[in-house]
Amino acid sequence: MTLDPKERFSATVANYDAHRPSYPDALLDWVLATSGVRSGERVVDVGCGTGISARLFAARGLDVVGVEPNDAMRAAAAAHGGARYVKGDSAATGLPAGSAALVVAAQAFHWFEVGPTLTEFRRILKPGGWCAAFWNDRTMDTPFLRGYDALLREHSTEYKQVRSKADTLEAIRTSAGVRDWTAARFPNAQPMDREAFLGRVYSSSYVVHGVARPEEFRAAVEALFDAHAVDGRAEFRYLTEAACWRL
Repeated sequence: MTLDPKERFSATVANYDAHRPSYPDALLDWVLATSGVRSGERVVDVGCGTGISARLFAARGLDVVGVEPNDAMRAAAAAHGGARYVKGDSAATGLPAGSAALVVAAQAFHWFEVGPTLTEFRRILKPGGWCAAFWNDRTMDTPFLRGYDALLREHSTEYKQVRSKADTLEAIRTSAGVRDWTAARFPNAQPMDREAFLGRVYSSSYVVHGVARPEEFRAAVEALFDAHAVDGRAEFRYLTEAACWRL
C-alpha cells in the first residue's frame, strides 16, 4: 500500500462518520477503571478520525482532545462537538508535555509507527498516566461474516496487507518502557439495513482504494446482504480488542 495513511480515509469520510460502529460501554468502563482517570481529567484521542470514541469519553465527563492529521476527518469530528480537535499525528501531537492522564487510540494504532508513537505518548502523559488501544474486530461467527471476509480476500488487493491487531499489540507490549500491560475483549454488534451495510463496506479504505473491479464487488456484496438479511437487516459481530499500559 503506497497511499499515505494520513490521507487514506479522505474519500471515506461521510461513510466512516455515519456507518462505522461505536464501542461498548463495558470497554469504556474497563479503560477508565484500569487507568483510574476521573471526571474532568484530560484524555487525548490520537488518530481520532471522525470522533466516534472521543465523543464517548467526553460523554463520561472527561476533557477530551482529539488529534487527527486528516483535515476532512477532523472537520467531521468537530461538526459533532463534544471535544476539542487539533491537527497532529501519533508522533507529533503538538500538545503540551505532561498534559494527559490517558492517551487512547481507537481503530488506529495499526497505522502508527510504534516506536515514535510511544515516545510521543510518553512525552504528553502526566507521570503515572496510562495508554489504551482498542479495535472493533469482526468475528467469523456467522455465514454472513465469513462470506464478507471471503469477498474482501477475493476482491481487495489491500485487505490482507493491513497490519493485524495481534501484531500491533505484540509490538506495543514488547516495546521498551511498556509496563503494567493488561488486555481484555468485549462483545459488540452492529445491526444494519441495506443502506447502512453498504455505508459500512465503503467506509473501509481497503475497499475504496484496493478493489480492482468495483462494479463486480458491489454486486457481490449486495447479493451477500440479500442472501442473509432477515426482515431487511443483517448484523456484523465484533470482539472489541483492547489493551491498557503505562509508559
